[in-house]
Amino acid sequence: MKPLPAFLRTTTFRITLFVALLFAASTLAMLLFVYQSTAGALSRQTDSLLSQELNSLSSLYRADGINGVNRGVVERSATDSLYLYLFTRATGERVSGNLNGLPSNAADQAGFFGFTYRVDADSNDGTAEHRARARMIRLPNNYLLLVAVDIEDQARIAGQITRAMWFGAALVLVLGLLSGALTSRRFANRIEALNAVARDVMAGDLKRRAPRNHTNDELDELSANLNQMLNRIESLVAASMYAGDSIAHDLRSPLTRMRARLEQAVRGETNQSPEVLEATLDDADELLGIFNSIQRISRLESGEQRSVFQSIDPAPLVEDIAELYGPVCEDENRSFDFEIQPDLRIRADRGLIAQGISNLVDNSVKYTEPGDAIMLRLRKCGSGEVEISVTDTGIGVPAEKREEILRRFVRLEGSRSRQGSGLGLSLVKAIAEIHSAKLVIDDGPGSEHGDRLGLRVALIFPRVRRTKK
Repeated sequence: MKPLPAFLRTTTFRITLFVALLFAASTLAMLLFVYQSTAGALSRQTDSLLSQELNSLSSLYRADGINGVNRGVVERSATDSLYLYLFTRATGERVSGNLNGLPSNAADQAGFFGFTYRVDADSNDGTAEHRARARMIRLPNNYLLLVAVDIEDQARIAGQITRAMWFGAALVLVLGLLSGALTSRRFANRIEALNAVARDVMAGDLKRRAPRNHTNDELDELSANLNQMLNRIESLVAASMYAGDSIAHDLRSPLTRMRARLEQAVRGETNQSPEVLEATLDDADELLGIFNSIQRISRLESGEQRSVFQSIDPAPLVEDIAELYGPVCEDENRSFDFEIQPDLRIRADRGLIAQGISNLVDNSVKYTEPGDAIMLRLRKCGSGEVEISVTDTGIGVPAEKREEILRRFVRLEGSRSRQGSGLGLSLVKAIAEIHSAKLVIDDGPGSEHGDRLGLRVALIFPRVRRTKK
């Protein structure tokens, strides 16, 4: 069995079909109401006229008896009246009237019934059948009095209304199906376009994007979100590839040195002096440090340590780091100073904050020149936020490169020759994100001669409300 076209199997088509059926039923109900309001009203008017005419003839009976009724029927039948009459004896013998005999149709409980009779046609065809509605009553001595009204025009109108009802309901249903098919085909085409993009992306084409018609409908919004997701995936894949290349580049040197020493040791070309072993251990520690940093960044990005945060005063922590790096800067011929505002509160993990601040100071030491100045600062911002910043007078980072240096293993060309793995700022970024803090990178105070911009990197922590004791 051949399957239905794809657009006929869509949810949109089924919904449209249901709505079309519902609308057709509603249209039919409306037309039934119109029928009752027109043909039904005409039928009720006819029954009312029949009852009035019979009452009028019955009053003649009460005044003059059978003769009065007969005289009234004869007079009214002789005129071009709206009504048809038949007055008979109990045996069915016609007494008077403009009908030839009693119809065979059975009357309802109120005495009303319909029948057909033949009339002279306007054309040369002789006679024609007309529909009529009648009411019959029985007078004393079993005389029967029938009054009828020709309803051929009414019946024709009622038939036209009935045909219009069914035609309207069918037209609504057909138009609903056609609109459903067209809408479903358009919907199915757009869905197929999205599926084609998904298949191409799964096949490895990360440049593919979902088409948009910019109508801001549901599918257009879905396409926009899908494109943003694909942009993010492409960015992550590119970062992963770059990280792989960077890992290969940064690990090649220590691994090469370790292999050379081990090869020399195996061949007996060198003695196992402590210096050789220490150098090998240093290279191994460098490798382990890289992998530990990668692992820690991954854990931070997963939000693993968020539950252990506490409200702390960062001043003692910043003071410890200042005392630790003061001698280091002195040994590296850097000027180091600090400003610490006491009695501030942040919600954080003490160990992570120490790691982040240490990375910032260590970066300033690595990427500045002898004679440069480094400032570590803890202060409260005007908005109530707490800022921990490290500022130096080094070469700085160009504005267009500041987002790039936050990615893993990214090291600018000028810093490739310096020791490091390119994970320091990535770890700081992960620490900032897990603390809901802002990481701001901008220009520092610059050098005395104005030839270098310097760099300022700040962690800005959200305001913490103090609890009343």
